[in-house]
Amino acid sequence: MWNGPGISIATPVRHDALLPSHVDVVIIGGGIIGICTGLFLARKGLGAIIVEKGRVAGEQSSRNWGWIRQQGRDEAELPIMMESSRLWEELDAQTGGATGFTRSGVVYLASTRKELDALEAWLPIATRHGLDSRLLGKAEVAQLVRRETGRHHEWAGATFTASDARAEPWQAVPALAELAAAEGVAIRENTAVRSLDIEAGQVRGVITEAGRISCQKVVLAAGGWSSLFLRNHGVSIPQLSVRATVVRTAPLPEFYCGNAVDDELAFRRRQDGGYTLALGESHD
Repeated sequence: MWNGPGISIATPVRHDALLPSHVDVVIIGGGIIGICTGLFLARKGLGAIIVEKGRVAGEQSSRNWGWIRQQGRDEAELPIMMESSRLWEELDAQTGGATGFTRSGVVYLASTRKELDALEAWLPIATRHGLDSRLLGKAEVAQLVRRETGRHHEWAGATFTASDARAEPWQAVPALAELAAAEGVAIRENTAVRSLDIEAGQVRGVITEAGRISCQKVVLAAGGWSSLFLRNHGVSIPQLSVRATVVRTAPLPEFYCGNAVDDELAFRRRQDGGYTLALGESHD
């Protein structure tokens, strides 16, 4: 039976740093945001510890689609994503290629002329920012995405960004954690932060289940747990929790090497030869 990749509470602890009595910054949460925050703080000369209640990348950070997408972004967001894509390529090189970063492209598939017109309307934004997005006709789409997808209709066309990329989440975040640890970031798994230590209206540290850490700043990178954590301190943040289903397959014959989505389905080729599938807009 093929079980595929996965990180859970059953995964052995890899990071068990001693809790310091004081550090510049405590980061709550060992997902992609927490790990990268620690790495870049260390590169700015700040001392940081990442405290994770379970395992690094044990929740959404190892279960997401794995897309590194510039296409289709709001114009205000696009420059940030272009910089993010550049940084992903650099970080992949710094981990010895361990993140699975590959510029395999993103294609947005249109079933009708109306859908294609809506996709095409975004292309001037790409042009203004020097992004390589372009329009594909029906014949080009047929060449790019083979019919073994089993879809029962032809696509009218698509928009395609060749410089868009993918990474393997369950590989990437642990690899970046190893890089951060090598650059001086302390990482402590299997240890929950219970509360902030606040004196005279200022954060002075955190209380973990293994003891107190004094610090000057705290970064809360707990994902879906952030609002629950802050509720203990009377703080409400505008966070919406959703539940979505993502499926991973066993290795399959390749019908497309990158990331694709139409009005029904999103899919991505993985490094292990399987595909990650999701219903594009389906969530609870």
